[in-house]
Amino acid sequence: MDIHNTIAVIVGIITISSAIYKFTIEPAINAKIASLETKGFLTIDNFKSNFNDRLISLDRKVDIHLQDYANYKDANLLQANGLNERINHTWNKTEKLFNDEKAERKEIQAFLQKQNDLKTRA
Repeated sequence: MDIHNTIAVIVGIITISSAIYKFTIEPAINAKIASLETKGFLTIDNFKSNFNDRLISLDRKVDIHLQDYANYKDANLLQANGLNERINHTWNKTEKLFNDEKAERKEIQAFLQKQNDLKTRA
């Protein structure tokens, strides 16, 4: 009977310790695990929110830069076209002046030729 009492005491101690573990220690561990899960989920949600905010901010910045580039390109194109028109206009004026000068030279040459012919005849 001594062994029976010893085994009963050992089984009783194991039962009591497992009950203490089940009702006191395990809920504390489960609460810590749940707390860590909650903190992890909150951290992931915060990261996701910050990432989305930064992504939206970067998207706006890229849109602004793309618009600036389009405006810059359009301004340069207008300036280039304006310069081409000015060059063509100036060239046309210069070409007309050269043609006028050429016609005047021909008239003067013809006049001088007539004068020369008149002098040689006289």
